[in-house]
Amino acid sequence: MTYPQYRADLQHIHESEVYGAAVFATAARLTRNPQRRKKWLTLRALEDQTLSRYLAYMDDTHQPVVEPRGWASKGHAEGAALALMPWRLAMRFVARATVPFQKRFRRLEQHAQDEELEFFAYVYAHEKAIEAFARKELANDSGSLEAVKNLLAR
Repeated sequence: MTYPQYRADLQHIHESEVYGAAVFATAARLTRNPQRRKKWLTLRALEDQTLSRYLAYMDDTHQPVVEPRGWASKGHAEGAALALMPWRLAMRFVARATVPFQKRFRRLEQHAQDEELEFFAYVYAHEKAIEAFARKELANDSGSLEAVKNLLAR
């Protein structure tokens, strides 16, 4: 697959997963609410799974992996903030934070060749699942983690 932003979009997968795992792990560690801790840890599991799939894809396609700099630190700082802010505000932040990643991941999916489509569709779907979680939390929907759990079961 080649298009002008391909390499940058691919690197954003790595950045997003390192960042997201740090955000959710830190928020889980610092929250006092056991139900919210479980939700944060479920989101972290999705980020860990996606990172693992990304690294496998890069290995399978013999592409170099460039470790993202600063993304884990940024994630830890923002995870601490999420743990301390009111839940509704945190959920609005999470939903908004997915938007720039979705744009890049959607572009990867749209340009994917047949053999890559499943992977890039998953990457896009995982970001949409995080957004759906936050939006459902804002709506007090008890099934907020449904899309996340479905992807974890894949």
